[in-house]
Amino acid sequence: MSNPFIENSERWLAIANTDYLTLFVKAWIPFNAWYRNSYPSIKTDRETINIIKSSPNLFRDKMLSLLKGRDFKSTTFKDKIGLLYHILEENYIPNADSRISFEEITVERNPDTLKINQKQGWNYKVELVYTNPPHNNLNINILVTGRNRATKYTHSQNKYDVNDLKDNIENSSSLSENQILTLIETYEFINPKKAINLITEKKNGIEAADIRLVNDVDKVAKGIIEILYRLRCILFHGELNPSKENQKAYEPAFYILKTLITSLK
Repeated sequence: MSNPFIENSERWLAIANTDYLTLFVKAWIPFNAWYRNSYPSIKTDRETINIIKSSPNLFRDKMLSLLKGRDFKSTTFKDKIGLLYHILEENYIPNADSRISFEEITVERNPDTLKINQKQGWNYKVELVYTNPPHNNLNINILVTGRNRATKYTHSQNKYDVNDLKDNIENSSSLSENQILTLIETYEFINPKKAINLITEKKNGIEAADIRLVNDVDKVAKGIIEILYRLRCILFHGELNPSKENQKAYEPAFYILKTLITSLK
């Protein structure tokens, strides 16, 4: 005999799954209210997040404490970070710049703004100058000189764009293949959004479930805050493909965020 209530069973099963997308949003709302109140003069969320990452505050300090801690709460917190790492590696979740990944994440503006390479008597110089700090207006000046200090190539940009540089070299220079490679390497050194890897195989790394984070709690904290913010942006802006696999990332992200916002009371 068939079960006349089978449809009810399926509906209950459907709503039994926790909606971590909604929970993440609900956790972000008090965080948003806190940082708007704490930094009222900052105009954008991005600028505020950058300040939260780089200066002492309740949210960041709680993160540092948990990363350094060895108690049950700290261990659970770091286990969630490990889980989030695996989910992000297993699923390509893009944002405006690239995929969200612990292995390639920009945690802060690259402090290196000048690079000079000398190779086989040639001089390769790339300098980045911010024209309106702390905003993103910038100029990049590129200069290649030969053995007699004669200019062999010069180019200027108002944004970092390696493809623009490659196109210009191809159309406006006689540099050899090796010289082009040296110039590109010099140029990439000053990338203002230079990415780093938060994962290490070194034994002194910070244990998070079955992975190790680099042994630099300040850098790891910045990276976690950045990842949470990027997950927030693609969700709020409708960029996220809400597949079951992608939604899994918001379970550990929610628990990480919820743990941190308790420090804001």
